[in-house]
Order: sequence, then C-alpha cells, then structure tokens
Amino acid sequence: MNTNEHYLDGLLLDALRKDDEKALGYLFNTYYNKLYRAGLKWCLDSDLTEESIQLIFSDLWKYRHNLSEIQSFEAYLKGSLKKRIFKELQKADSIEKVNWEDAETFILSTQSYEEILIKQEADESLKVKLRSALDKLSPRQKEIIMLKYFEEMSFKEISEKTGLQTDSIYKTLHEGIKKLRNLL
Repeated sequence: MNTNEHYLDGLLLDALRKDDEKALGYLFNTYYNKLYRAGLKWCLDSDLTEESIQLIFSDLWKYRHNLSEIQSFEAYLKGSLKKRIFKELQKADSIEKVNWEDAETFILSTQSYEEILIKQEADESLKVKLRSALDKLSPRQKEIIMLKYFEEMSFKEISEKTGLQTDSIYKTLHEGIKKLRNLL
C-alpha cells in the first residue's frame, strides 16, 4: 500500500468515526465490485455474496465508533467478507437474510431508491447477457476468461493450472474477448 492510500484510509476511518455517511458511501462505491468478485470466488453464490457485502457495510456503520486502526480498508473489507461468507456457509441450512432496515440506512443515503432499482435492473440485464455470451464461447475460451477475470489468476497461474503455454493463453484470451465484444 502506498502512502497516499494509507493516508486516505486514515481520513476515511476518521470520517466514519465522526458519523460521516458519505465516507461509508465512498467505501461502498469504491470496493463493491472488488468485494463482489472476491465473494463469488469464495462461494459461487451471487445472492449470498451480495447479502454478505451488505451486512459487512451495515456492521461497519453500526460499529464505526469502536473500530480499531485500519491499515487498509480493502484488506479489512475482504477479510470481513470472507469471514462472513464462510460463517454463512457453515450454517448451510439456515442462512440468515439481510436486515434491510439496518442496510437501508447507508444505502439510501448514497443513492435514491429509484437509482438503486435502475442499477439492479441494468446489472441483472448485463449479467444475463454476459452469461449468454460466455455460454457461446468455446470451453477453453470460457475457462481462460473465468480464471483470468473472475478468479483473478495471473497468466503464470493459469498456465500451471491448465498446462497451456503462456502464448496459447494470450491467444485464447484475446479470441475469447473479441468474440464477447461481438456478442455483447
């Protein structure tokens, strides 16, 4: 982590402790996509991932006055999400649902209800299009794209996992992305 990120995280922590809802909104908007990808990597359940993200932000707001020093919000939030997901997975049969009354406090402060609905519909539409497009790729293209972008593996890690040469991975990835662009 560079000095600027550390400084920004310190300012955000101070703002949270001073009941600044905009700081929470900033953290949510900044880290949501990274958390979502990480959550899907851990559990492959989009609903559980989304609920867990909502809950960790709800808890962050709820316990903002008791937070100890946070060196990196990204690491802190990913660690919190991982713990939350694994806790819920251990329950298996009795997954708790989000307490929407608590969650609305910070969600509605950053976006209007209409904006949230529009974003959810657009996200769901994009997810459906992406799933459909991914299904039209060759199995190898789909595998490489999933490993690179959803599991965030390096080319070296993909090579080790698949046994393919790096050049072949580049070519397959390029062809897959080109085909996705045409399909989307």
